[in-house]
Amino acid sequence: MNSIQKVSSLFKDHKMALGCGAKCAKGVLIAFNVVFWLSGAAMLGIGIYFLVDTDKVTLYRLYYTDGDYALIQYLAYGLIGVGGLVFVVGFFGCCGAVRESKCMLLTYFVFLFLILGCEIAVGILAVIFKNKVIKGMEDNVTSKLKNKYGMDETITESIDLAQTKFGCCGVKEAKDYDKIKWKLDNLGQGDNVSKTCCVLKNHDDIDAFKNPKPVNETLCQSQDLKQNVKFRHQKGCLEKLEEFIRAESTLLLGIGCGIASLQVFGMVFAICLCREI
Repeated sequence: MNSIQKVSSLFKDHKMALGCGAKCAKGVLIAFNVVFWLSGAAMLGIGIYFLVDTDKVTLYRLYYTDGDYALIQYLAYGLIGVGGLVFVVGFFGCCGAVRESKCMLLTYFVFLFLILGCEIAVGILAVIFKNKVIKGMEDNVTSKLKNKYGMDETITESIDLAQTKFGCCGVKEAKDYDKIKWKLDNLGQGDNVSKTCCVLKNHDDIDAFKNPKPVNETLCQSQDLKQNVKFRHQKGCLEKLEEFIRAESTLLLGIGCGIASLQVFGMVFAICLCREI
C-alpha cells in the first residue's frame, strides 16, 4: 500500500512539475508576443517613414539605377511586409498559448521559421546590392548631374537638396559643373555653379534648397579659388551620399536582425510549450 502511495505521490509531483512548466512557457510566450506585436508596429512605422519622408524620397532619386525605386526603398517595403506578417503570426502565437493548442503553436513556429529564412535571404541580397549600388554611384550621379541638372525638375531638386543638406558641390568637386549641359547651354544664366553650392544665409530653412540665398553670390560664383573658398562648398557630394545610403541601409538591416533574434526566442518558447502540453 505504501509503495502504491509513493508511486501516486511521485506521479502527482511529476504532473505538477509539468503543469508549472507549461504555465511558465505559456506566460513567457504571451509576454513575448506582446513585445513581438510592438516590434511589428515599429517596423511598419519605420518602413512607412522611409517611404514618405520628403527629404529622404528626394535624395533616393539619386540612387535610382533601373526602375523608379532605390534599393533602400525596396528594403523599406520589405520591412512593412514583415511588420504586417508579425501581426498575423503573433495572433497564432497568442491564441495557441492561451488555448494551449499544439496545432496553432506549430503553425506559429512554421511561420516564424519561414519569415526568418526570408529575412536572412533578403539581408544577404541587400548587402550584395548595396555594395553594387555604392560601387556604381559615382558614374550614376555624375551622369545625372551632367545630363539632367537644370532640365529634369526632380533630379535638379535632388541634387540641390544634397548640396544644401551635406554642404557639398558637384560629385567629386565644384569643377564638375564646368562639363555639364546646364553650364554649357547657359541654363544658369551666367552662374558657374548652382546657387546651392554656395554658403547660404538661409541654410537652416527646411526649403533652403528650393530658394537658396547665398551669403555672397558674387564671390561664390567667382572662378578664383582665393575669392570663392569661404563662400562656396569645396568638397563633392559623392562621399556624403555614400555615407548616407550606408547609414540608411545599416539601420534597416539592424532592425531586421533585431526582429530575427526575437523570432528565434519565439520559436524556442513555442516548442517548449508544445512539449509541456
